[in-house]
Amino acid sequence: MIGLVIAGFVGYACGCIPFANLVARRHGVADLRSVGDRNPGYWNARQRLGSRSALPVLVLDGAKGVAGAAAGLMIAGIWGGVIGWTAAIVGHMFPLTMRFRGGRGILCFAGGAIVMAPLACAVAIVALLIVRWRLDFARGIQVALIAAPFATWIIYDAGVELFATVALLVLVSARSGLADRALKRAGIDKHYAD
Repeated sequence: MIGLVIAGFVGYACGCIPFANLVARRHGVADLRSVGDRNPGYWNARQRLGSRSALPVLVLDGAKGVAGAAAGLMIAGIWGGVIGWTAAIVGHMFPLTMRFRGGRGILCFAGGAIVMAPLACAVAIVALLIVRWRLDFARGIQVALIAAPFATWIIYDAGVELFATVALLVLVSARSGLADRALKRAGIDKHYAD
């Protein structure tokens, strides 16, 4: 039991590191929560800083999920990994370091998925790349998020991995949906032309 608590604490601490804002500050943007779509994450950083300058945000936000899941696995096995992964996502969405106003958690989810269900994650990445090539990145992400639980179910024969994948997808989707509704009420366009 104490191992699960420690896994949760470590995961949350990983999620609370405001990498997007740290990178943005180096490029003259004080707080991504006050510009663009108000999301302190990769997409907004990319829109504000450019693809090349925002690349560290992509990697580091994903690394939060990797660190949370991996630490949890080492501390308390499979359930520790699930709790560490979940806590990293919650820490990213509701970070103590940013007065509980964080990002949407998609990259953090993806990072943890690489640790917890690597083969299913590979299938989702292939789906993302195919759809990205044929259509666009946003649709590729949507297809990847739909493919992930099915790939987990088929490859890992259901179990804990499927439960964790679906539960975290619901959490990330709910957070993202609530953020989109708030942006719409405020009259802010979520996506900008490239």
